[in-house]
Amino acid sequence: MYSTIGLLKNAKYGGKLTGTHQRLDRAARAWFKKLAPDVDFPTSKEIIHFEGMRGPDGLKRKSPGADEPMHFIIPDKDDGKLIKMILNHQYNLRRALKSGDRVRASFEAAWMAHAITDGLTPAHHFPYEEAVSELMSEREYATIFGQPIKGIMRGDNLAQTARNNWLYWGVEGLMTKHIAFEYGVAVVAAPLPNRALTPNLSADELKSLKNYQDLDLKAEFYKSLKKIDDLKMYDRFRNHGWNAELALESKEILLPEIVKMTTIGWLSSLPKETKK
Repeated sequence: MYSTIGLLKNAKYGGKLTGTHQRLDRAARAWFKKLAPDVDFPTSKEIIHFEGMRGPDGLKRKSPGADEPMHFIIPDKDDGKLIKMILNHQYNLRRALKSGDRVRASFEAAWMAHAITDGLTPAHHFPYEEAVSELMSEREYATIFGQPIKGIMRGDNLAQTARNNWLYWGVEGLMTKHIAFEYGVAVVAAPLPNRALTPNLSADELKSLKNYQDLDLKAEFYKSLKKIDDLKMYDRFRNHGWNAELALESKEILLPEIVKMTTIGWLSSLPKETKK
């Protein structure tokens, strides 16, 4: 999902141009406050500080291929890497909150939210790494003035490079489709107020969230993942393009579910000593 309109390396305003991640983080933080009003937790501003160029997307821009957090998950062939990453953020966030390290807590809250959001985004339920490996005959990144450039599919020769990049960036290309889906969701999310992004839950469901010490983040994540995967939104988009039905599902199901899971991620990370 988008975290900024543009990711310019070393840009003065890098990360300050709001994207979908920031929009969802704000909605989750507002809902978090209603569920746990007496908890001392990083503010929206503190969390969003670690998005954009200071977030996972920025890391991909600054050092392509070097320790990049890959937030892709194939629901029916899950290798466990993404949930392990999310649980690591949970552990670190709990420790930071317990020790009063507000900067580290803000960082972990932001990066956890980013991983959860990407993990529940249908465009990330695709074997991206395998597809890229098939398109890159030459495994090393192309460089410009010594800087590695991500997104150029190198081949063994000029003709093969042109072919590989057309399959990646062309009209029906791998990355073109990925970006187009996320752009559609971004357009839906942008004008919505926080209340429209907040899930409608029953009294019993709300009660279970308020008992945050009993929340099982791993179980809740996979429950949300199945709910979204069952819709097959990305498969339908790849076959038929963006339409009103997908926009409505994004508004009423996908986005509220992401906000719910982000909030659950933060709530489940709270130590008992976080009361003001």
